[in-house]
Amino acid sequence: MTDVIPFIEHFTYIGIFCILILGGLGFPFPEDGVLIVTGFLMAQHVINFFPSILIVYPSVLVADLILYSIGRRYGRNIVRHKRFSAIISAPTLARLEEKINRWGVLMVAAGRHMAGLRVPVFLISGIVGVPRLKFLLVDSISAVFSISFSLGLGYFAGNSLSVLKRDMARVDHILVLAGTTAVIVFILASFFRHRRKERSLSRADKRAV
Repeated sequence: MTDVIPFIEHFTYIGIFCILILGGLGFPFPEDGVLIVTGFLMAQHVINFFPSILIVYPSVLVADLILYSIGRRYGRNIVRHKRFSAIISAPTLARLEEKINRWGVLMVAAGRHMAGLRVPVFLISGIVGVPRLKFLLVDSISAVFSISFSLGLGYFAGNSLSVLKRDMARVDHILVLAGTTAVIVFILASFFRHRRKERSLSRADKRAV
């Protein structure tokens, strides 16, 4: 995911939109990882909070709707599609179809919070004919929580790093001050010790006379 950071920094909000769409379609840009990186960059003030939210939320929903629409288009033949056969096999289709038929949109909500099941669940939701508006409603509500969690995680990490940097700067200042104080104390101690020796020698000379 570290390769994503330079891309987002260079293309900013367009970069976030493109990566989230591609990641949502199964490309090697995990949605959760991209959101965590986005939250991290918010904390580092590389990108701004509100424009990022305005890009992130619709991007996630668009990617989910595209998956749903692909499922509606290809139906059960999707297991033979060269792009999606690696994502959803015939056994996976049968297993998740049974669960969606049983639990309905609750599986859509659950799938949104499970990175490994997100793509298959949304594809199968389209295959089995979950109503489009119901899918969008449940997904849009669930996305609020999943997005908030991932962005918050990244923001907390980025903010903690900033605090750590500030603390390290304070430590550096304290170490410099402590070192300077130690040098001054050493010099003063050496000076007074030398003066005491001179006085002791001077007294000894006077006694000898």
